[in-house]
Amino acid sequence: MSEQQHNWSRKSLDELAKYYTNHIHPEFLTDSTHINQPYPTATWLREHGYSGIRYTLREHHDRTFTEFVQKDVGEDCLQIDNGGSESPQRRFNIEHEATEAAVDAYFTRREDRELLAESTLASRRSRFRTWVKTYRRHHGTDAILAHADDIDNKAAERRRARDVLDDIADNLGSDQSRLTFVADVRPVYSWLTDEGYLAFNPLDDVESEYGWERPDADNQSLQATDVQQLLAAADTPAETLLVTALPGWGLRPSEVAQLHVSQFALGGDDPHIAFEERKNGPGTVALHYGVHTVSDRIDQLAAADDWQGYLFPSPTKTDTHVHSDTITNRFKRLADRADVSVDGQLATPRTARRFWYSMYSSAMVDIRAEMDNIADEQGAQSGTVVWEQYLSEADRRRRRRQAMAAKLTDAFGTGNGSLAGQNKNLIN
Repeated sequence: MSEQQHNWSRKSLDELAKYYTNHIHPEFLTDSTHINQPYPTATWLREHGYSGIRYTLREHHDRTFTEFVQKDVGEDCLQIDNGGSESPQRRFNIEHEATEAAVDAYFTRREDRELLAESTLASRRSRFRTWVKTYRRHHGTDAILAHADDIDNKAAERRRARDVLDDIADNLGSDQSRLTFVADVRPVYSWLTDEGYLAFNPLDDVESEYGWERPDADNQSLQATDVQQLLAAADTPAETLLVTALPGWGLRPSEVAQLHVSQFALGGDDPHIAFEERKNGPGTVALHYGVHTVSDRIDQLAAADDWQGYLFPSPTKTDTHVHSDTITNRFKRLADRADVSVDGQLATPRTARRFWYSMYSSAMVDIRAEMDNIADEQGAQSGTVVWEQYLSEADRRRRRRQAMAAKLTDAFGTGNGSLAGQNKNLIN
């Protein structure tokens, strides 16, 4: 039956629940690839011709699909058929109810709104289950929320998290797999922190405490002089913003393409970009440079009556943005014009992003050295203890901003007659 033949919008809530119970759920249970899921994902519904039910529930009944299954269908359609090892409505088998509910909320939001590819979600769900199981085995509890709900618990919870990660890392075959594991687990913690479930993320910058290396460790990046040449070659506010966003903010081409005015907080002492979801990254990105660049670009675009808020709007449609490939191609054309190459090849957005990471890594090394000096002077156990226990989150953020801004100065200047000063839109 086609989507149109279902006539979803004509069905009452009771009729939708009955149809789900009698047709959709039985078909879902026969799909062995989703045996660990209590109800279908948005991708599964779309692939099997049922995506219209999600739209109808949202638009006509003020329900997400997850709310519909949990509230209107009932527990009979929530049981996971895997030999009884998990309880109804406990996708992650977390014994601590508040933690189970919060983690489920994270994944439910991403599933209902299709914020991540199903393959990414499946990987993240699997690794988080492993994390919780290992945490419980080590510490006799999986009450993650209770252990990280007070900033005073940070040092202790960081130690607990490292114990768990040590165990998991020993069972993974390579540094790359260990880094990938952390990259899948940390965003869950980040969301829980952003939403107020946790007071801190115990996995922040945890890789710096291990000697893990990526297999492609000698990847080349842009240099400060390359960024200067790109800025000099930028002829338009859009090109200046492109250079600012890639090496200056460390964004991916897809993130640059989708930048929207609503994401920017340009005032105050902490200008930043907010992301609802980022792959393997924080939910906000600090703007060390580029506040006026963004403001000028917004002023330029706002002159059009039909502008919908995207900083890189599609030239053919006023209500959407350019494709990530367009960002890549524009950057390559600018690099060609600026005569900027990396390791003999034309510079790309990836080499620009590596520049940001190189600067950030260097800034964190400087901060750790500063903390070690303070620890020596004050008789503290280590610089890590000083950083985690004696500095507030606001102070840590301020120090990171200062260190990172200092590292970016060679590329973007300070405004005192430098290239960045001539390109004054770039400097805050």
